[in-house]
Amino acid sequence: FAHCDPAFCFVVRITHNRKGRPPFPPVHLNSKMSSSSPAAGKKVLLFGVGLSTPPMIHYLTSFGIKVTACARNPKKIQKVLDEVKDQKLVNSEVFDISSSDYEKRLDELCPSCDIMVSMMPPPCHPKIAAAALKHGKHFFTSSYVSEAMEKLSPEFEKKGLLSINECGVDPGLDHMSAMKVIDHVHKEGGKVLGFFSVCGGLPAPECNNPFGGGYKVSWTPYGVLSAGTNNAIFKFQGKKVAKPGTEIYDPPELKHVIEVKGKPTTFEWYPNRDSTPYIKHYGMPECQSIIRGTYRNNGWCNTLRAIALLGLNDKEESKEDLGKMTYLEAATYIFNSRSEEKIPKGASADDVKKAYAKFLKKDVSDKAITDLEWVGQFSTDKIPEGTKAPIDMMCHLWTSKMQYGEDEKDMIVMQHLFEVEYKNGAREELTSTLIHFGLGKYHYIPSKFTAMARTVSLPLACAIRMKLEGRINKTGVIRPVDADVYEPILEEVAKLSPAIEFKEAALKPQIWLRHEVKPGEERCALTPETAKELLDAGFRVTVEKSPTRCISIEEYEKVGCNIAESSSWPSAPYPSIILGLKELPEDDSDLIHRHILFAHCYKEQAGWKELLARFKKGGGTLYDLEFLKLNGRRVAAFGRPAGMAGMALGLWQWAMQKLGKPAIKDLSSWKSKEAMCETVRSALKEVEEKKGGLKPSALIIGALGRCGKGATWVAEQCGVTPIKWDMQETKGGGPFKALLDVDVLVNCIYLTSKIPSFLTKEMITPPGRKLSVFVDVSCDTSNPNNPFPIYNQGTTLTAPVLSVGDEKAPLDVVAIDHLPSLIPLESSINYSKDLIPYIKELIEKDAFFTKPVWKDAGDLYLSKLKEAGL
Repeated sequence: FAHCDPAFCFVVRITHNRKGRPPFPPVHLNSKMSSSSPAAGKKVLLFGVGLSTPPMIHYLTSFGIKVTACARNPKKIQKVLDEVKDQKLVNSEVFDISSSDYEKRLDELCPSCDIMVSMMPPPCHPKIAAAALKHGKHFFTSSYVSEAMEKLSPEFEKKGLLSINECGVDPGLDHMSAMKVIDHVHKEGGKVLGFFSVCGGLPAPECNNPFGGGYKVSWTPYGVLSAGTNNAIFKFQGKKVAKPGTEIYDPPELKHVIEVKGKPTTFEWYPNRDSTPYIKHYGMPECQSIIRGTYRNNGWCNTLRAIALLGLNDKEESKEDLGKMTYLEAATYIFNSRSEEKIPKGASADDVKKAYAKFLKKDVSDKAITDLEWVGQFSTDKIPEGTKAPIDMMCHLWTSKMQYGEDEKDMIVMQHLFEVEYKNGAREELTSTLIHFGLGKYHYIPSKFTAMARTVSLPLACAIRMKLEGRINKTGVIRPVDADVYEPILEEVAKLSPAIEFKEAALKPQIWLRHEVKPGEERCALTPETAKELLDAGFRVTVEKSPTRCISIEEYEKVGCNIAESSSWPSAPYPSIILGLKELPEDDSDLIHRHILFAHCYKEQAGWKELLARFKKGGGTLYDLEFLKLNGRRVAAFGRPAGMAGMALGLWQWAMQKLGKPAIKDLSSWKSKEAMCETVRSALKEVEEKKGGLKPSALIIGALGRCGKGATWVAEQCGVTPIKWDMQETKGGGPFKALLDVDVLVNCIYLTSKIPSFLTKEMITPPGRKLSVFVDVSCDTSNPNNPFPIYNQGTTLTAPVLSVGDEKAPLDVVAIDHLPSLIPLESSINYSKDLIPYIKELIEKDAFFTKPVWKDAGDLYLSKLKEAGL
């Protein structure tokens, strides 16, 4: 999973405006609505009365629906009834599913109802569902469809009965809100390439405690702690990934930033359970990435990782009775049962903390240790009798320290992220986000309805009402993934006050500036200044850390860019636009993104077919910077700095020859073009002083272009007046013997088609050759149409000179394909300024297909695929 971690360090901000929402009751209480409902007078048999049931009962009775609440504890039922305004519509029955005669009791209760509902623990559902089948009743629950429930589906269908499952919040609202977007994308002819769905029940920001960045119990702590032991299975970029429960909290933590109450808030999240079946459930066979996860506040994963590593959420019963220990003693005992290093019996709290910190390879002041101290793990309080497993001990601590206060509220945070590709090839990221807060007290409600209780029970209550009103005609065991089920439920919960409502948005494009892997490459296609332009235009900008880039990562961070790890772009969301300069790493990985770079593969260079095949297989697209043109002219180019650096190296190497010194090597960048020229002038001056005023002659081919003008500028700055050749001088076709009559030859031409060779190997054989340095700025080494077939390999910054002559008549070739990197800052600033107006065009979703520069580059890519037979 580590390979995809950086992908999820992106930022999403959705604003939820709650201004003007009065503190109305949690459901509609309009008497006309109640009396006019076709469901009025019908009966619901509810099994299980817990924290989530009051909103359901309150909703159903507001429509005149009668509810019989069944539970083992009559006092618990009465507590719920006290929270219902219209109690005449509710009665109670004692029911214990663990009793030996529970089936007989079901036979007594079932016949008089219209729908049976189970809010009991999941293992109980099949027993209640079996009774529903026996008595010909519909069966509803908010829980996951278990294997046992799935097996009952044919019988429900056969009897014309309906069993709606997974109709709470997670599962439930997550399915419905996701399917609303997925169905829309499919109707538009699009594909969902990636789907990420994350939900969490958390304290409202003002109600947080210190533990794990802020957490309080709105449902059983056992469920939260045991969830941290579940394995996670998901699919990422076409590959199935299995994550053991012991590793789901491992760093680097996955993070989203969502705006809550006007403030960008960072949430950690981790994958849970098996996400892969939802590709089928949601009807997305095209989906290449799917992960369902859980939100927690920033810091949670660090603390829960420690709890898991220390065995403090272990479900296995301890050999010794924890109920006879203090929490500190248990902390020692559990540690010693798992670790080779032992804590002495009777050790102090400080000693135990030190041992824990050492085991976790952390400092004793680490938040995980201080969280355990805050919750009471190192206290001398007695553990309640009957505590058998470490997880039970931790549950006692959480229940004691992490309950909601009288006036505190919880919240539900849910967000789906969809990576979408439309019929025309356009891509974008979509989000659907829910931020919902629990309620305070009301004059007729003795306690309060939490966000968790409302979102778990009200979608199910809406589905019950819909069925009783005859608006659902399905049969069998189903999830709410069909439009005729989820649409009316989503519409209804959005009408509640306060609303349970999802906000959908299309995210602006993300430009992802990657780290350059080519040795010595320090340039970048985006500077902090141009990155800021993109941010101001609405783009999201992610910049990878890079040890070689000429601009520090801090400068990008200052202007508001998101920061990612080096070379993490393969894990970026599918719609991300990956921006770089030089070649991608040479491997066989599929390329799934839109890439903007100098690929050097359109002139049949070595490996061109292999690179294009990677794009074809991955479904990505190449937009080659060399071929971004408007009216036949490149919109941005490094030609001028390339020519500058080429001429500088040519003159410098000529000086080394004349001084009898070793060839130049191990080149590093200059801070400016002036500093580069100063190095060359110094070397030429030494030749002039020691060799009787000797000066070099130089000739530039392609002197009137960007590159040639850069070469001319450097030559003149160094006291050399070059001979300038361009199309007029070369139109007759080569070879040209005159090229042998200068000391330094710099080739700056842009090759588009086969032309006669300008020099041949036979021509450079002595005698009669003056030429001793050839600089090929164009670097078409592997191009079969190269007009200078006098060498067959490129050179590098480490070894910039290739000798093709001999000791008596040296001829050194400089053929570095990223010469501008020798003056990287200046090159980057100028290039980025030229390129940025066209990058800005990509703010429009369809720009790759409508803007001339990008459309032409895309069409060229497609034509090259055909040439390669792909």
